Amino acid sequence: MQKKQVAVLDVGSSKITAVVGERGINKTFVIKSRFDFNYDGFVDGEFLNIEELKSVLFDAVSSLKNVLGKGLKTVYLGVPSEFTDVFVKESQISFDSKKKITEEDLDSLYESAFIVAPTKSELINRSAVNFELDDFRKLANPIGCKSSILKGRLSFVYCKEYFINNVKNVVLRAGADMVECVSVSLAEAMYLLEAPVRDRIAIICDVGYITSTFSIIQGDGIIYEKTIPFGGGIITGALTDKLETSFTISESLKRKVNLSSRSNGGSFDIVSGDDGKYYSLETVKNSVLNSLDGFCEQISVAIEDSNYILPEHVPFFVTGGGIAFLRGAKEHLSSRLGMVVSVLTPIVPLMENPLESSILSILDLALEQI
Repeated sequence: MQKKQVAVLDVGSSKITAVVGERGINKTFVIKSRFDFNYDGFVDGEFLNIEELKSVLFDAVSSLKNVLGKGLKTVYLGVPSEFTDVFVKESQISFDSKKKITEEDLDSLYESAFIVAPTKSELINRSAVNFELDDFRKLANPIGCKSSILKGRLSFVYCKEYFINNVKNVVLRAGADMVECVSVSLAEAMYLLEAPVRDRIAIICDVGYITSTFSIIQGDGIIYEKTIPFGGGIITGALTDKLETSFTISESLKRKVNLSSRSNGGSFDIVSGDDGKYYSLETVKNSVLNSLDGFCEQISVAIEDSNYILPEHVPFFVTGGGIAFLRGAKEHLSSRLGMVVSVLTPIVPLMENPLESSILSILDLALEQI
């Protein structure tokens, strides 16, 4: 029997990735085809080059069609937090007497939650932080339990009209029969974090090239989310200005520096064309650390803006390619934020790489839905 395959698109801040995959053994994946397309990305809720974006999306869908042919029916499209709104609502329904909770009851609970969402936005995910029964028990899944009432703290993710017009509708015009939009943040939380970790509240910060997503997760839902204008490219850009050198050399310097090492006046020898140049190790480190300090300040503001009193020792996870490979970065963030910062990666052989977190999370969610 042939395994079912799915087509997914991940719209990152520097590239768009198209993948055709199927489920492997033990919840792993078999990647049948993968295509990466670099583009200018997005910032402040807008794409930097709309025409380039459309061209890349047509190329991505064409690549998927070349693999699946008429089998390309639905494309699962990851929506970055830059283009979503998250609402958390309390909801309750009552029954005439105690009864077993069913899937239909959960649907009724979700539908009873009143959300004032932007009129032309689209609901793409709904999930529960927790449920509560008439005996005050809080559960992750109440189906099959008996109760006369059902309460829920529910999380709803809406996709903004701008993304629908400039991405989803373009994918449809490019040849997809259907497009299922999914929250990248929620997909990452459900795939990368175990349920007990989510239940106790956790923070995920997906650091990209020019934007990062700060998410507070509880249960199966996002309870707060904020986009932070920071990424690996921002660090490189600041270093480029500081050293008055090229972006390429700055990127190379950034990747060589170890923020945990003690500076003793050493230098990097970088060859540019036919000329050898030396750069102060201390200057490079200080520039990178200053960028990370600014990032920590923005994280602190996000935590304050969330209005949540986070429990002590709340786990803080960093994923994405922005700073995960920067040696000493997580230690510096831990020190500045007063939290234990860990790098979050997919637990898949040969794919244990934070760069793969978003695409594999979307792929996992898609495979769970077929």
